[in-house]
Amino acid sequence: MVQGLAPPNPQGGARAPSVHERVGTNVDARATLEARRRYRDEAESQRYRPCRGERYDPDHDHSTSPEPPGPRVFSEAIRRAKFLAQFRQPANLTKYSGETNPELWLADYRLACQLGGADDDLLIICNLPLHLADSARAWLEHLPERMIHGWADLVRIFVENF
Repeated sequence: MVQGLAPPNPQGGARAPSVHERVGTNVDARATLEARRRYRDEAESQRYRPCRGERYDPDHDHSTSPEPPGPRVFSEAIRRAKFLAQFRQPANLTKYSGETNPELWLADYRLACQLGGADDDLLIICNLPLHLADSARAWLEHLPERMIHGWADLVRIFVENF
């Protein structure tokens, strides 16, 4: 077959040229595969390998563990609390803005979280910033690190401020 000419259509009329015929054979498939292999081999040679010989090199890794999310006023245990799949956020609880009794609001918040499926105080505390209005949230964010380790700490600090 001559390049650029489509083979005759068995039903009579001319056949439309294929994509390969329209583009031409300027691109050699083997050259493309070779280029891909060279690129892959080059990337593999530059890849990070934290081992010496066949053993892991512990002196090479100096990275710190990622910090858990959440306000730094909470202890690490609170910030690492796992959210349960069945946990549902309190829907009818208004955000705390400092205008109501703080002890009463905290009791309502805790009860609403427990009704939503949270049985761990650490999870309930970890979820608290989502239910604070702007001024109360800013207050919480500016407290010193790791002041709150449990529910009693939270109630004491919250009530003293509000």
